[in-house]
Amino acid sequence: MLAADSQSVHASAIPASQDEFLGRFMDYYVRWAEGIEERGQATGESLDPDQARLAADIGIKHAERVRLVYVDEVPFPTDNPEIRAAGEKFGFIGPGIINNAQAFGYTIWVREGFSLDRPRLAHELVHVMQIERSGSFAAYARQYVLELMQFGHEKSPLELEAYDANRRYAG
Repeated sequence: MLAADSQSVHASAIPASQDEFLGRFMDYYVRWAEGIEERGQATGESLDPDQARLAADIGIKHAERVRLVYVDEVPFPTDNPEIRAAGEKFGFIGPGIINNAQAFGYTIWVREGFSLDRPRLAHELVHVMQIERSGSFAAYARQYVLELMQFGHEKSPLELEAYDANRRYAG
């Protein structure tokens, strides 16, 4: 997932109470992501044998379910103005922000032209493993956003675990 400035989450542009808004955002985002996952499962490419071995090595229990979906732009629910504003506040979308790859369950959506080399694929596969370990995308997404708010992107424990895979599988 993308970087977010943890200070911007507390900006006054977030209406109502932060908890209420976060709940509405997460409910909408998770429902939307379930549709993205379904679409990705239907259209995505299976991992090749080397990629499947990497997924298994990372700890994914159901590597056969992982799909890669190549798109011009990694999707985000920009059709809803409140969700768009939240996406900008959390650093998922906005001017100068390019999302190169993101896991929505067992699907990894990859921006065309982004080199999904072994370390970068390992990073995204760790996110798939984290989702699997969490029991659902909803549980993972809530933990992810709360970590962004508490620690920021660079120090989020979920991201640190994924960045460790970048280093471990580089070379």
